[in-house]
Amino acid sequence: MEFIPRSEEEMELRRGAWTAEEDLVLMNYIALHGEGRWSSLARRAGLRRTGKSCRLRWLNYLRPDVRRGNITPEEQLLILELHSRWGNRWSKIAQYLPGRTDNEIKNYWRTRVQKHAKHLHCDVHSKQFKDVLRHLWIPRLVERIQATSGDSPAVASAGAEAPTTCGGPVNAIPELAQVKMSPESSSTGGWSSVDSFGLDFSPPPVSNDFGAGMQGGEDISGVDGVTGCWSECGHA
Repeated sequence: MEFIPRSEEEMELRRGAWTAEEDLVLMNYIALHGEGRWSSLARRAGLRRTGKSCRLRWLNYLRPDVRRGNITPEEQLLILELHSRWGNRWSKIAQYLPGRTDNEIKNYWRTRVQKHAKHLHCDVHSKQFKDVLRHLWIPRLVERIQATSGDSPAVASAGAEAPTTCGGPVNAIPELAQVKMSPESSSTGGWSSVDSFGLDFSPPPVSNDFGAGMQGGEDISGVDGVTGCWSECGHA
């Protein structure tokens, strides 16, 4: 196979972590000239970076509307719902979580959700793991949302209207099943939802030992009542 030498310009391109100075150059250039074509933007801005590197740096880290911090319980709930509909279409899912990047959502799924499935010896797409999400994870997320908003922990019956979300264009999907506040119980904070997993979020009886480790979608491996429910997981 013939070796094709790289041009002098290509050999001088920087690799690795971006510096604060490079970040400032990129932000100032885009503030003055807009995004434009990334391949030419890097050159015109005087950056020794590829157009792809500039694009990813801007979209994932430097944009003013990029949200910082941990994924909130509301966002976790929405990610679980949208992933059940669209699978690994991270860019599409990100459209409904304002300020979150597709890369950030993908990392959450892989480091949190897939990690839990692995702990339970389940395939993340298996019926057993979807049951874990339906019966345990999602109800606990709902409980945490209620706790932080001061709502009652009671879970109302399904079929209510007026979806409540973390805001943003998610309201553009009227058929999207998610956590909802029933109008007749809004004063008491009653919640209800029917998700696309096939049934409501109301949790079945769970052991009293079901602990705080589940809070906000944290590690659920080893929780009483979880592994016992999935004795077939990994043994099908």
